[in-house]
Amino acid sequence: MKAAVLHEVGNPLRIEDVPIPEMGPDDVLVETKACGICRTDLHIYNGLAYVPQLPHILGHEPAGIVAKVGQNVSGFSIGQRVVPHLFFTCGNCYYCRVGLDAQCINLTGLLGVLNDGAFAEYFVAPAENLFALPNQVPFEVGGLSSCAAITAIHAVRKTRLRPNDTAVIIGSGGIGQILIQILKASGVRVVATSRTTGKLEIAKELGADLTLRQDHPETFKEIRQFSEGDGAQCVFDCVGTSSTMKASAQYVMRSGQIVVIGEEPEFPEIDTIQIAQRELEIIGTRNGSRQDIDDVISMLATGILNPPIAETFPLEKVNQALDLMKTGGVNGRIVITVT
Repeated sequence: MKAAVLHEVGNPLRIEDVPIPEMGPDDVLVETKACGICRTDLHIYNGLAYVPQLPHILGHEPAGIVAKVGQNVSGFSIGQRVVPHLFFTCGNCYYCRVGLDAQCINLTGLLGVLNDGAFAEYFVAPAENLFALPNQVPFEVGGLSSCAAITAIHAVRKTRLRPNDTAVIIGSGGIGQILIQILKASGVRVVATSRTTGKLEIAKELGADLTLRQDHPETFKEIRQFSEGDGAQCVFDCVGTSSTMKASAQYVMRSGQIVVIGEEPEFPEIDTIQIAQRELEIIGTRNGSRQDIDDVISMLATGILNPPIAETFPLEKVNQALDLMKTGGVNGRIVITVT
């Protein structure tokens, strides 16, 4: 099969012919139709946070069709449209039992991160990790349920937000754009911030009540005025740098919540005096549960979610797609089309 293979950290992926991945009796072989690009792909590419064994095939936002099933598998048919839950979990540890699948302490795999992924014509996943993708959801959009969309809904479910509360989204890219749609569907007033005008325009189209330049000196003041008080009940930091964490602490109200989605190797500029005296809650969030992905697929099928796709590239141009992702100038999700 054709695949884009990472041989050395920081070097371009190579388009190669490699063996179709082997599957076990409980696995399913999926023919990849599309696969989104995520900032985690850039982290792996640059040797940050995740260091898989090389050579490695990236790609963890795929959608495709069932090509072959293992001998113990039932409930799936050849040609069925599917998307995966990324975390190959044990199902028995505390975290699995309480629905925190991404925290499983006995992971057997993580698609596209620890295991070969879907920048390839085929990928393998345990049958228990696959979910049916309705016909009305395009493959390019459906694949986002595995990471961007599930991450957004899981993050929202970490909060206490109620209708008419105010939420601020720092970073109105792929996940931020999905957050806007989920929050607006829940009756929350949304402030979207970004450093790029194009992303703010899309945020407005998606329903954000107020869009602000993240780097404008009046942003803090405008958020306070919009929230009619002490600040927002919740801030979602989709960037995760020290400066955006500092901004989060400025935008949030006393006893408010800061939900950290973006991941960067930086220490947050929030002192413990602020955290203690203002009774702030700082909440980390990672991907989501099987229930989350099931709910996300329903939201995609009913039109509650419609993630903007900015660019699509064929597999052969994956390095061009990654370069575009690095610039941060794209105003939506980038997707690789495979077959």
